[in-house]
Amino acid sequence: MDTEIRPASIDDLDGVVASTAALFAEDAGQRDPLRNRDWPSEYGEQWCRKLRSDPTALVLAAVGPGGVRGHLVGMLYDPSDMWTVVRAELVSMYVRPELRGHGVGGGLVDTFVEWARARGAASLQVTAYATNAAALALYQSRGFAPKSITLTAEVGATASA
Repeated sequence: MDTEIRPASIDDLDGVVASTAALFAEDAGQRDPLRNRDWPSEYGEQWCRKLRSDPTALVLAAVGPGGVRGHLVGMLYDPSDMWTVVRAELVSMYVRPELRGHGVGGGLVDTFVEWARARGAASLQVTAYATNAAALALYQSRGFAPKSITLTAEVGATASA
């Protein structure tokens, strides 16, 4: 399957927002019922537009026949009083289910890693749901390793229908 991974253009915006919506639908549907599934339709376009103009952000589109097939959003953080090095975070990534296992996700992650290294990042971070074995395997195959664990207790909040 022919897929080009490149910085998202303004023409890719609708596709990146749709890809973000698919990510939210999958995560809210399978992994986190407290996540607002409507966030991408309410805020996704504004978020993507802002990120495209932010020099500390990376917005990638995986594009092929049929348009945007996946996306990745990364952020770069300068050293601070708390953090002594430049850091990068893979904030959001999604690949259409029919393309998983065909190198698209790996290509997105590899492009993010190259971007972060070229900007002096000494540390890369990604958060994935513990139940998303495929994502964990992908990230670990690219050199990411567990460093901390986030424990969550849902104490009375319920998902809205």
